[in-house]
Amino acid sequence: MLINDIAALKAQIGGVQKIMAWPTWEPAVRQSEQKYIIPAIGQELYVELIGLTTPTSAQQALLDRLKAATAFFAYLENMPFLMTATGDAGMVVSTPANTAVLTKWMYVAVLKDITAKADFWLEDSLQWLETHAASFPTWTASSAYTVNHGRLISSATEWTTAFPAAKNSRRLYLSVRGYLFNAEDSVLQTILGAEFYTALANRLKLASSTFTPKEAKVLALCRKFVANSGFVDAIPFLNLNADFRIVSETDGIINEDELDINRLNAVLKTCQDAATSAARELTDYLNANASSTVFPDYFASDRYRVPVVGRTPGFQNDSSNPFFVL
Repeated sequence: MLINDIAALKAQIGGVQKIMAWPTWEPAVRQSEQKYIIPAIGQELYVELIGLTTPTSAQQALLDRLKAATAFFAYLENMPFLMTATGDAGMVVSTPANTAVLTKWMYVAVLKDITAKADFWLEDSLQWLETHAASFPTWTASSAYTVNHGRLISSATEWTTAFPAAKNSRRLYLSVRGYLFNAEDSVLQTILGAEFYTALANRLKLASSTFTPKEAKVLALCRKFVANSGFVDAIPFLNLNADFRIVSETDGIINEDELDINRLNAVLKTCQDAATSAARELTDYLNANASSTVFPDYFASDRYRVPVVGRTPGFQNDSSNPFFVL
């Protein structure tokens, strides 16, 4: 495992003043690695990291981040059970001498902070991997890499680049990821054409791929469309608060009701408009730039349209505007 004793766990969590027994924490650490770390980085890289004896500077930097993520996820997984003592006689609230049971508001506050830290360190680990991919050939050759990177938006960081309101939240990203993939499969593929879409997806899977400025522009527009279109589909099924955090339930002490209907509709319309705008801009850009040498798969497809000569860009007519554009 990435963390193998209580001293290593305490070193990551900090603020621990009491004795902690490793048998109490080992299951939470092990399960956290299985539940959160391995799905994020892949089994191949995980096996390589836990087997290192003299890590390189890049590997050590990644290990430091992953250990922090593991520790806080273990804390998150174990916290409900730390509030109780369980034995053959049943489950009771643990109240050692000179201590008091944690109040509900304190429990909620601690839980939020732990969740935020776990979220941050895992996403930071993935950002480090992306930035230093050349130092981790095991990762770039793994199925975890090719499966994720065959998608236009493969991480919370990429989603945030195209949709800043995501705020690098891995928890929110995981809740929306399926909708992002559906938007890519069912809508974007239709816009690009199957051949061009497949060609782009295959190149994204390769860590060695490089893209021209025009290709990078197309990818940016594709990601903007997918980021907003996927979120539009997800919104009705997410319990979001005003800070765009997932709320599991309404707490009676720290009130965290979901977004009110007016704000929700405003967010929905903004994202719908952004997706529509990105799709239009993407189509116009492809039609204006495609040729037998530039975007040849799109140029040869039935999606290509010869651009209208003399068309001038400008404001679009909209019934909500107090003016009309000729």
